[in-house]
Amino acid sequence: MDDAKKPRVLVGCVTHDKDECYLNDLLGAIRSQDFRNFDILFVETAGNDEYAARLRGTGAIVLKCEEVFKHSIERITYGRNAVREYAIRKGYDYIWFVDTDVLPPQDALSRMISEGKDIVAGLCLVSVNVEGVTKILPNIYRPGRGECLVPFPIGDVMNDDVIEISCAGFGCVLLSSKVLEAVNFRFFQGSMAGEDMAFFNDAREKGFRSFADNGVKCMHRVFPPGDPRNKRFMFMEHEKGD
Repeated sequence: MDDAKKPRVLVGCVTHDKDECYLNDLLGAIRSQDFRNFDILFVETAGNDEYAARLRGTGAIVLKCEEVFKHSIERITYGRNAVREYAIRKGYDYIWFVDTDVLPPQDALSRMISEGKDIVAGLCLVSVNVEGVTKILPNIYRPGRGECLVPFPIGDVMNDDVIEISCAGFGCVLLSSKVLEAVNFRFFQGSMAGEDMAFFNDAREKGFRSFADNGVKCMHRVFPPGDPRNKRFMFMEHEKGD
């Protein structure tokens, strides 16, 4: 299909000047995608003119936040809404949110779009406290007891299946224009605090279903290059019960 006839995607990255160390690798991962019909938008939330100028030097669209926030989640929420509003105003078909410290595989965007879903998450590994024990698990969650959410065991995502989820972290998430027009981002505090959990909850209340594509396994730069935790997606078949 001609690129001009493909869905238009806005790649949205909410960034702070402390993230600059990840910038080149992030841009390399995005620009190597085998789906090409996208624009990149950075929302610079540190109020740093020099960092904003360097972002513009990459050829990306850059919006600079002039507000000061006390809480990092409030800052991120502002940034996500800025991306959402820009995408709606410019008529994009999808937003692909990618965090600055996340490196998606080359076929991530094409896989996620091909699912035809309104909400599709890719997978990143994160440190999760499970009953007092820190585990390295994918950042997707399903219902637990009562109102609790529990992370999926890593053994459940070692395939390339598309699975239904309750919510996910926003390290790598594709959203359709349909869900964007119905749901905005809000700051949420609670046992699962964050604008990401609030968005998934609000979308579910509006009738949207959420999915994860197990084939989109991203490197999370929270774990430095060479850290063995980055390899757990590839070498965890023997730990189905983790």
